[in-house]
Amino acid sequence: MLTIITGVIKSSAIYCLHYMCYILPRNKKIWLYSSLAGSFTDNAKYFFLYAREHHSNIRHIWLTDSVPVINYLTGKGIECYHKKSWRGIILSLRAKVFIYSSYSTDVTNPAYTGGAFLFNLWHGIPLKMVEYDIKKWPLALLYNPKGLMQRIKRFAVNPPITKKHSAILTTSVQLKQIFSRAFKVSEQNVLIAQYPRVIPFYWNTAELENHITSFEDQALRELLPDIKHFTETWIYMPTWRDGNPQFVSQALSDIRALNEVCQSKQILLLLKMHINTKFNVDISQYSNIRLIHRSIDVYPLLPLTTTLITDYSSIFFDYSLLKKRIIFYPYDLASYKSLSRDFYFDYRQIISGREVVYSFRELLQHINNPAPVNASHTVFTEFITDDNNFEKPVRFVKKAVGIP
Repeated sequence: MLTIITGVIKSSAIYCLHYMCYILPRNKKIWLYSSLAGSFTDNAKYFFLYAREHHSNIRHIWLTDSVPVINYLTGKGIECYHKKSWRGIILSLRAKVFIYSSYSTDVTNPAYTGGAFLFNLWHGIPLKMVEYDIKKWPLALLYNPKGLMQRIKRFAVNPPITKKHSAILTTSVQLKQIFSRAFKVSEQNVLIAQYPRVIPFYWNTAELENHITSFEDQALRELLPDIKHFTETWIYMPTWRDGNPQFVSQALSDIRALNEVCQSKQILLLLKMHINTKFNVDISQYSNIRLIHRSIDVYPLLPLTTTLITDYSSIFFDYSLLKKRIIFYPYDLASYKSLSRDFYFDYRQIISGREVVYSFRELLQHINNPAPVNASHTVFTEFITDDNNFEKPVRFVKKAVGIP
């Protein structure tokens, strides 16, 4: 009970400070950015890099609580501060624009955002219900608590102000109403455009390699020789499970057999887990398998791969823009649907006509004898607009805050 009381007091103070900030003058040419868990990744990263290159009259600043990210970005000549430092707090009180890939708390304390324009780029096309559409436990407690005590607990632990947004980005007309309802943003403030993180998909091989070697994390740079050495490069990117963070040991039940089939086909297999997924298997002994740390941004690497293996992760929507092979591996579909969140769309219908395997044995068979890339490897056009004008989101923000 003491924890709840303390949380209520803290949340109340956040609300008071938030609304007091409305009287502060804010500079519409100071834009602050951040991404999930303090990382330099996802849509916020690529919006930031694009806007910084093409709109130099605006001060673009990255805030984070990750010291390695601060050291890395400042070493690249990018203005970056700890979000809890005095500079981070002062900038949070002065900036008019906050841009992020999940929540404004990625950038700063919501106490400091009153009167600012909060643009949520989000981090995926939702198959699973998100935010205020979630009705199943345990996440429903954060969005749709029932009864007075649950509401008090929600207010104490995760107050609604942390999920307040001025506008949000989505990728198709079909998703506009869903995002408006799920994020409680008016439809006129839901922008339709391709996600900034797919910008590298439009670069040629030389541009990709140059970007990776000159800018990206060492872990990606070290993969380039391997990618060139092997005949093909496949990548496994599953989503996370709300109640089963260690599911990978079930999905990949025999790493040795997996490595052997990759060896026989001269395939390099990259494993990239969701940031919330635990994978503690030592794969250093396997010649054809590499594990990419969950915090590493792989989007510049994806155009250099030949095949994606995934399940319910929205990565397959993005990857379809490359028109390469996608193998769906929903080995736990029944339990996932019963234990996790509800789906917006019929998953089986979405993947109908695509390569689908439901067991580890089938997966090995498909790696050993993959289907040829054909007409089924097409873009999910009903979920992704063909509008790849990456200037559009920047213009949207400038118009919203009154910059000509």
